[in-house]
Amino acid sequence: MVRTAALILTLLLSYTSLARSQPPAPPDVVRSFTAKDARTVRFLLLTPPNFDAIKAFPVLLTFPPGKGDEAMVRSAVDEYWRPAAARRGWVIASPIAPEGSSWQKELSLACELLDHLATIVKPENGLIHVAGVSNGGLAAFSLAIDQPGRFASLVVLPGAPASPAEFERLDRLKTVPVTMFVGENDSEFWLPQARSAAARLKDLDLECDLFEQSGQGHRLKIDSAILFDALDARRPAARATRLAREGAMKAVAAVLDDFHDAASKADEVRYFEHFAKDAIFLGTDPTERWNLEQFRAFAVPYFQKGTGWTYAPSSRHVTVSTDGATAWFDEMLDNSKYGACRGSGVLVRAEGTWRVAQYNLSKPLYNDLLDELLPRVREFERTPITK
Repeated sequence: MVRTAALILTLLLSYTSLARSQPPAPPDVVRSFTAKDARTVRFLLLTPPNFDAIKAFPVLLTFPPGKGDEAMVRSAVDEYWRPAAARRGWVIASPIAPEGSSWQKELSLACELLDHLATIVKPENGLIHVAGVSNGGLAAFSLAIDQPGRFASLVVLPGAPASPAEFERLDRLKTVPVTMFVGENDSEFWLPQARSAAARLKDLDLECDLFEQSGQGHRLKIDSAILFDALDARRPAARATRLAREGAMKAVAAVLDDFHDAASKADEVRYFEHFAKDAIFLGTDPTERWNLEQFRAFAVPYFQKGTGWTYAPSSRHVTVSTDGATAWFDEMLDNSKYGACRGSGVLVRAEGTWRVAQYNLSKPLYNDLLDELLPRVREFERTPITK
């Protein structure tokens, strides 16, 4: 793994042009405070037009690229964060690196900065979001791993754990969802490291999104609105809603799996417990539209013989309503007699339990076969049914 010091040296030149090429930023007051070791810590602070120190706001602490001086801070803030920050209502704080050092080496000083920010802004839910660009992405990862309880999310563009030791501590990010942006052509260090980190976080069953930017190298061009879409999705209320919906989707899938398993094992009690009282079952035949009583009369004789039926799901899509009370799905099923079938329907949530309100079992037909089959179907439909 490439050492942090080497990375800092190799990236200074690539980011010098970033500072020179940006248009002059609107004037900002760079704030400062005195650290415990008597050093002065300086940082740029952007507040939205409706800022009120006694009200809670989403707060982003973002570390700059390159050597992290004031020019780097301003250019990165102007390019990535300023365009959408005010209209999204975010507070942005970007620290200027201590002279002759980097934020990766100054994690205790960064913690003092977090303490100071808490005296002048009120972070939403008491948590700050942390981000970083390039070397700043390394610092953001380091600080999030070191102080996970202080952060609502981590965003890097690009960024990665800076050492094997940090890579081994990625499990500390269990409460910090991670969003990573990296150029698909940034392959010497950043792309492999980003992929490795994302894979490790996924293995740990932690929240991580990796977005590889097509055609881009190390210096990323990403619209500010896209970055704030990622940040807003990680805010506590939005994240709670998304996690609840994902949990509901898993619960619905578990119900459907058990529903099919009960049918396969001819377990009458378990199977019919999954239905809502006013459920409708639609079978493969056009005549098979049954309410629950009618469907039970059809199915019970099979179950009593111990035969049942086996439809094994091979794929499934589940959608949950915004109020979390209704779900609809479609799934492909494998059956030994009929081959590939499709199931679709609706589940409703009542008293904390998902129940099947409608199940529609069908046998999809390939369009190319319809010309051959439709005449036979029409002939069958015209033929009187004799008992």
